[in-house]
Amino acid sequence: MKAKLLLTGASGFIGKRIFEELKDDFEITAISSSAKSKIFTKLNLLDANACHTFFKNNKFDVVIHAAAIAHGKNNVNSIPLDQANVLMTNNIFNNLNVEESIVIYLSSVAVYSYKNKKECISIYDNPIPVTKYGKSKLKCEEILQKISTGSLHILRLAPVYSENNMKDLGKRVFLPVLKVPFVTKHQRVYSLCHVSEVIYKVRDVIKMDKSSLSIVKDKNDHDQRKLLSLFKTEEKLIVHTKFINTLFSLLKAFSFNKFDSMREMFHKLFFSVTYSNN
Repeated sequence: MKAKLLLTGASGFIGKRIFEELKDDFEITAISSSAKSKIFTKLNLLDANACHTFFKNNKFDVVIHAAAIAHGKNNVNSIPLDQANVLMTNNIFNNLNVEESIVIYLSSVAVYSYKNKKECISIYDNPIPVTKYGKSKLKCEEILQKISTGSLHILRLAPVYSENNMKDLGKRVFLPVLKVPFVTKHQRVYSLCHVSEVIYKVRDVIKMDKSSLSIVKDKNDHDQRKLLSLFKTEEKLIVHTKFINTLFSLLKAFSFNKFDSMREMFHKLFFSVTYSNN
């Protein structure tokens, strides 16, 4: 008899890959808020009553919580992004008994930021998120750490990509708005995560008895020219350090939250950002 697995966010970029990889090994209940496929179960995770009705009498051996409102989407159903991600997590785990379940939460390295003041951030460094998305991911981690589970595995994913989805890669080598490919005078290196690494890690932690916290990333980091080569293009602009320093000096003059988010965006654009489990 196959183990029962609950997958949220099943129609998303990562969720779809997880479903395809695990569907032969588990009896999967795949939840999506916009289930266009008959194999997915449509459920609005922002609806507390609907979640109570659906989850109250269900139990699963494995729960993979991959649903989230992503970067760039400011609100859903008039609910701010950060509140929506927390609400979904509460609506699931306030109603679902997971005392004997393996719970896997797909978090993000967005729980860290330029405020960590390190080129290579360790899993042991304190999270200091500055974006709404990062703050919501950290809050969801904290919610899950307070509930009773068979085991809890928090996976902080580096920016995820595939050969057919390189949006997050482009954010590191194309100037915003202008979409001009560029390099900086100084070397830049990034930790990224091919979607296959997520699948590998999910399969790995399902077999683990003890809870875990880890960063999920490619074995090797990527330098700026390697990233550009994936787009089959070369730089048309070289950004000098003097310009970058001037830009950051201007941003430092403002302390509003939205300028924190801007500083984070430009930090990832113009400086190395890498992560480690050591």
